[in-house]
This record gives sequence, structure tokens and C-alpha cells, in this order.
Amino acid sequence: MEYIAAVLPSICIGLIFWLVLRSIFRGDRTERAAELASQDDAARWYEELKQRDGGALSFSPRSPTDSAPKR
Repeated sequence: MEYIAAVLPSICIGLIFWLVLRSIFRGDRTERAAELASQDDAARWYEELKQRDGGALSFSPRSPTDSAPKR
């Protein structure tokens, strides 16, 4: 019985540590999947936008003269 009393705290701490790490890794995996789905959706939306607008890039960088304030 002394052996169980000596080992039980270490087993409990190890179990808690394992549960915490498991939840962190699952959350990370879920977040990465959601981010990938979001990027795929944005890419699909942008391709549809390019097709609809005839290939003109709606979000292309402006020239420096376009961003200058007009007087």
C-alpha cells in the first residue's frame, strides 16, 4: 500500500498534464482546419469575382498617384 501512496501523486499529475496537452493540441488542430477552410473560401470567392469582372483585378495595388490627396 505504501507503494501506491508514493506513486499515486505522480500518476495524477501526469494524467492532468496529459489532459491539458491533449486539449491544447486538439484546439490547435481545429484552429488550423478552420483557417484553411477560411483561406479556401476566400480564394474561391476571389476567383469567382475575377471571372465575373472579366479578369480585371479589383484589388490590385494602386499607383502612388492614385493615393495622393486631391486638391
